Amino acid sequence: MLMFDAQEGRFRNIRLRPKRPDCAVCGDNPSVTCLQDYEAFCGSSATDKCRTLHLLSSKDRISVEEYKKLLDEQIPHVLLDVRPQVEVDICRLEHAVHIPLSKLEEKDEEYLKYLEKRICEEKQRTDGQTSFPVYVVCKLGNDSQKAVRILQELPDKAFGPVLARDIKGGLMSWASRIDPTFPQY
Repeated sequence: MLMFDAQEGRFRNIRLRPKRPDCAVCGDNPSVTCLQDYEAFCGSSATDKCRTLHLLSSKDRISVEEYKKLLDEQIPHVLLDVRPQVEVDICRLEHAVHIPLSKLEEKDEEYLKYLEKRICEEKQRTDGQTSFPVYVVCKLGNDSQKAVRILQELPDKAFGPVLARDIKGGLMSWASRIDPTFPQY
């Protein structure tokens, strides 16, 4: 491949790796045969500017400051982190229950049973309140809104009545407003 730097007026040759027979695009039997919609394929914006979703009403959302106050007051609840595993491996809040959004969307029975178990464990710390709070977090506050909608649509018999709420701005808001040592990625 020949690259030309017009600003410097220089050419550069770059040696490319040889074609791999098992490549999904250029291999012997390609499975990708047309251009892909980047946003649909990756599940994120094609720009570095993240779009903020507004799926929930203000009563279904809390700020990171409000969530921090709940933690400080040790109010029983479950924090549900819906980021993909690769992001959870980078950083996480220690008390969070991790269930990827994709598993909630699939209504994966194993993950729902795990969430039910964690909710039941935390409910034992309450004195019989009617709706148990489940706060949902992700990186920026978009996927968590989707997850809250899913939780709101689940039948009561799965977990008993829960009050699912989104944490606005997600973990990046947590890092900038509450804990500056929390990694931003």
